[in-house]
Amino acid sequence: MTDRTPHDDAAPGSSDPEKVHTFDLIDEVPGVSDSAPGTDGTDPDDTEPGAGPDTQADEAAGAPGPREPGRAALALGSARAATGRTARRARAAVRRRLPTSRRGRALLVGGTAAVVVLAVAGAALVDAQVRHRDLLAAPGGVRSLAERPAEQWELDLENPISATLVRMPGVLTVVGDGKVQGVDPASGEVRWTVDVGENAWCGPTPWVGIGGPATTGPADPLVCVTFSDGTDEAGPEQGVTVVDPDGTVTTRELDPGGHVVPGPDGALVHLEPVGQVPEQEPVVVDKTGTAHLPKDFVAPDVTVRVEDAATGTERWSETLSAGEPEASSCLTYNQVGDDAPVPLLDVRGGLNANLEQGILDIDGCGVSAAFLLDGTRLDDPAHAGDLEAGAAVGQFTALPDGGWVGPDQTDAPAGETSLPNQVAHLPHGETVSLGGQALVPWATDGRDPGLLLVRAGLNTVALSTDERDAGAVLWTARLLRGTDLLARVGGTAVLVDELGAVRAVDLGTGAERWVLDPQVLGFEGGVWDAGSTIFGAYTDGDVLLLPVTADPHGGASGLHLVAVDLRDGTVRWEIEQETPYTQVVSVDGHLAQITQQGVVGLG
Repeated sequence: MTDRTPHDDAAPGSSDPEKVHTFDLIDEVPGVSDSAPGTDGTDPDDTEPGAGPDTQADEAAGAPGPREPGRAALALGSARAATGRTARRARAAVRRRLPTSRRGRALLVGGTAAVVVLAVAGAALVDAQVRHRDLLAAPGGVRSLAERPAEQWELDLENPISATLVRMPGVLTVVGDGKVQGVDPASGEVRWTVDVGENAWCGPTPWVGIGGPATTGPADPLVCVTFSDGTDEAGPEQGVTVVDPDGTVTTRELDPGGHVVPGPDGALVHLEPVGQVPEQEPVVVDKTGTAHLPKDFVAPDVTVRVEDAATGTERWSETLSAGEPEASSCLTYNQVGDDAPVPLLDVRGGLNANLEQGILDIDGCGVSAAFLLDGTRLDDPAHAGDLEAGAAVGQFTALPDGGWVGPDQTDAPAGETSLPNQVAHLPHGETVSLGGQALVPWATDGRDPGLLLVRAGLNTVALSTDERDAGAVLWTARLLRGTDLLARVGGTAVLVDELGAVRAVDLGTGAERWVLDPQVLGFEGGVWDAGSTIFGAYTDGDVLLLPVTADPHGGASGLHLVAVDLRDGTVRWEIEQETPYTQVVSVDGHLAQITQQGVVGLG
């Protein structure tokens, strides 16, 4: 269940009478009076009006005599009498123990209040711990950004520029120099090392040098495709190495020449053309330099198979029907020495599988498709053959709170601007037409606010994602031309405005909270692609850290770390770095970064 913003005011301690439970205190136990009851449960002194002694005697003379009570009735009467006496004694004992003085009663009230305060404080502590845990589990969650961080540890690498940092549960994984090293993110201690060879491809890995929604979770386990020096007729020998967070390794051989890609959750993605695959051969290039496919060339269908990397067990598969291909999707280029590159027909080499923003994108010679990691096909297979090369790639994005967004295939009008109209597919099965483009957060606090921000025309709109009113408009921020949602944290949304400013709004109302001057991030001329300037977003719940290029216009290299206070938009601290490398990751709340010498821990 999601927490709708604004939160319900009727929390613990609320004054809302409809949401506070009350209890009535009773003075009597039902069926028990202050005096001893009779055998029938009535007081012996209680008689009907006018039924005095004479009347009772007359009635007795003219009526048969009453039957003596049996043993069961006598026992029941005794039990009731005992119950009454016990209740009266208990009330008296309680009254004797209640303080009679004003000071004593004050102490009693104070003690009760202390118990209530402790209970409320305990609940608040538990809630804070849960929120902290959710924050650290979210991509970009950091333990503290209150102070300017310093280097806490360093790990030297022979070739840091080609190294990659990968998040694993509680482990910072450094892939480079022909090995994988599992590093303690807090101390920098190398816990384990696995040799994988110089050309290993490990993943899933984040995109380097570009910002965007961090929807790829930690690698658990890490999957590495390895290559050996030997080759056969089918191609280079391949293998797969699966590394668990504790350093446990599983390896197995793969078919040579197959096109395989490491995936999340211990998956391995296979792409295999169906039937006879054309041999590699040069293609004709006309006078304009345009390459042309052979006459009567027909692109083969392609099977996508996802299997368990450690065991080879298939998880799911689907065959993609190929359409009329564009030449560029079927070619690779071969260059010998200083000669000009020669375009080759290469169906296998043209196949690509990318894991980006929680989506598996497939494109190649005449094929294009998008899948969720469980095998759910996102694009429409009926129109796949009519699409241009790579048409499905980058069109879908997983949502951090579940579900995904993609293009509206009903040909609905885009609205006031040329922005695409998208549809949100929510976790509970609802499908909502957004009337614009979804703004997926780069960083969150791990909490679901029950809404989705959308750029609709010249405005930014909040739509409900709650199953009770999915798609309902909660608020509209007029003339907020949001292009990217950098953070959604603690009831605040931080957006990049296409005019250059960074604006924070209240998630519950859309009211503007603060504005960061465009000059701080170098956006004086407006923003066309924030992802090429801002390389990620990190937060501790109070501060937002943005690594940005030192010169958005490309005149100088370097990195600029800017920490912005989420409460008022002031810049807490800044760090100017000469290193042009942009790999910054957060693992278990600890920051790490690639430098010109290796990897450093920041804290």
